[in-house]
Amino acid sequence: MIVFITEKPSVAQEYRKVLKVTPSDKTNGYVEGYSKVMKDDVVVTWAIGHLVSLCTPDKQNPNWGGKWSKEKLPMIPETYKYEPLSRTADQFRIVKSIYTRADVSCIYYAGDSGREGIYIQALIRNQIFKGTPKCDEKVVWISSFSEEAILEGIKTAKPYSAYKPMIDSGYARAISDWLIGMNFTQGFTLTSNKLINTGRVVTPTLAMIVNRQNEIDNFKKTYFYGVQTDTGIVWKAIEKSKFFKSDLLYNENGFLKEDDAKKLVAACNKDKRLGIANVTVQEKKEYAPYLFNLADLQAYCSKNFKIAPAKTLEIAQSLYEGKFITYPRTDSRFLDTKTKNDLATKGYNVPSRYVDDTKVSDHYAIIPDVNGKGFSSDSKTLSGLEKSVYDAIEKRFLDTMKPPFVYDVISVIYKHPIGEYFFDSFHNVKQLGFREGEEIDVTQHDVPKKGAIISVKDFVVRNMETKAPIAYTTGTLIMAMEKAGKLIEDEELREQIKTSGIGTSATRAAIIEKLADKEFITIDKKQKIAPTEFGKAVIPIISQFDETLVSPIKTAEMETDLDKIAKSELNINEYLKGINAYVRETTLKILSSQNKTFAAAENGKGSNETYKCPNCGGEVSKGKFGWYCHSKCGFSPLKVFGHELSDKQIEGLLSGKETSFTSNGKKTIVLPEVVKNEWQGKTYFNWQTKRG
Repeated sequence: MIVFITEKPSVAQEYRKVLKVTPSDKTNGYVEGYSKVMKDDVVVTWAIGHLVSLCTPDKQNPNWGGKWSKEKLPMIPETYKYEPLSRTADQFRIVKSIYTRADVSCIYYAGDSGREGIYIQALIRNQIFKGTPKCDEKVVWISSFSEEAILEGIKTAKPYSAYKPMIDSGYARAISDWLIGMNFTQGFTLTSNKLINTGRVVTPTLAMIVNRQNEIDNFKKTYFYGVQTDTGIVWKAIEKSKFFKSDLLYNENGFLKEDDAKKLVAACNKDKRLGIANVTVQEKKEYAPYLFNLADLQAYCSKNFKIAPAKTLEIAQSLYEGKFITYPRTDSRFLDTKTKNDLATKGYNVPSRYVDDTKVSDHYAIIPDVNGKGFSSDSKTLSGLEKSVYDAIEKRFLDTMKPPFVYDVISVIYKHPIGEYFFDSFHNVKQLGFREGEEIDVTQHDVPKKGAIISVKDFVVRNMETKAPIAYTTGTLIMAMEKAGKLIEDEELREQIKTSGIGTSATRAAIIEKLADKEFITIDKKQKIAPTEFGKAVIPIISQFDETLVSPIKTAEMETDLDKIAKSELNINEYLKGINAYVRETTLKILSSQNKTFAAAENGKGSNETYKCPNCGGEVSKGKFGWYCHSKCGFSPLKVFGHELSDKQIEGLLSGKETSFTSNGKKTIVLPEVVKNEWQGKTYFNWQTKRG
């Protein structure tokens, strides 16, 4: 007898149909009968997501139960215990009874094809078998629930042993999250007298939200003033301008004071002519966007349909199980060569720019299931959000095979008789391509001739202002989590997280929901996110013990190692030794430090004092990346002649006391006064110094 186990009951029914299993009788929790495809008796059963999980601390060790206390920390099991989940215990017993039948010749593990999917299957298997079972074991790895894909997956199924490195990676990830979550949550809570849920992915995600909100809250709008014609041709202080790098400017587009802009307007209005100094015409080609991965799809749906990432995943999973689209939990936006060739046989010739084998690991991008119900009459019967999401995926796929959007960018440089330069640009569309049907201005504008003179009705002041950072939405946060590597300075770590971000395609939506459920954040109807006061308060507490926990660094380090485990480049036991040491050291540090009270953190102080900026009078404090002035006046108190000052030295200087340091045998005295410095065309303010 052959056993197939899927991740969900609905998927099991697809396998039953494809394998042409005729049930002998109706059963609870499985289907049994003869398969015309396998030519053998078959049982098709299922998990319901996780059936087995890591035990809670009290079951790992009885001494860790009861009331939380510092004496019980850190909690690091010598061996980890697992148990069936109570809510799905009945289904686990059914699966166990099937696995242990004497007539089982082979088990096909047909869960979701990914690290978490095979880990779920391994948890069930290893809870039932305390060693290697006597039957054969194989893994079905597919990206579609079409009959063709399922049959091919069964035909090419690899031995379970071939997935051991990936399974080890799944175990290592879960154990790491258990250790960090259990120990740090209890540690921070016990030292702060407030429940502070902490996690390897949850915490840096919250920190991203809090940091963005702090940028918004601390933002001070700056007004500046430029010059333009009544038709919108704008002045810039380029290198040939007499105002180039002038102290009167805010930037090359405008002055700090309106009076200076008015003076230039008056000068220009004395001769209302502009000569055309140069004209360039550059053809641009805009190709259709790359295909959807899950993060991109969630961001698209958040923006266009105002639905949460978790809802998008739910809909995409339903479409996948209904055979309308391919596997949704993918990080790739490309197809592999094999899939491209298979699509070509169906009449879909995807250009090579959307095909890259090096950027497809477990699964390729989300596309309509051309072997299932994609593009079929069934897809036309979809309704509501299912239809909207499917249509978006279908359009993105079909757009890849359409011509590019082609247009000319015409850039014009004008020179005023007083020697100042003005600029204008416009587009002439040459080919709509994949953008046909969109509201696009296709008006063809005349291209001016170099040397020609135009008359201007009036030169006027152009009022401008700086814009505050924009709060995250659920969609933009998903994309920020995926691209979190840009926040990391270390090149190797940045490259690792560049491909995976923080969290995974399957877990990011749940992370955002968890933050909302724990009241760290709020999410409005338009999917806009804001941290609560509670959410703002916990980040300073956590960062004072381990700053890597509030940035993507810890996740990047772990993902690097987890990837090495999956590739057999790192042994899981060696990895766990490192995680154990990190958790032990950090937990003891949390418990032994003189933690500020939670109330102090809620009042916005955390572990840092706020000082008066000696340059502009604003506020100076220590942030995530060092000391800075909140008003962004250019004051940079961290380094002097390349020497990095300590926090104690900076605090002393900000309090009006001088300090000193010795470098290369020379003593430098640092005074609390501020001086102006020019470097690479920019103005900075730092401490005044003198040689000792």
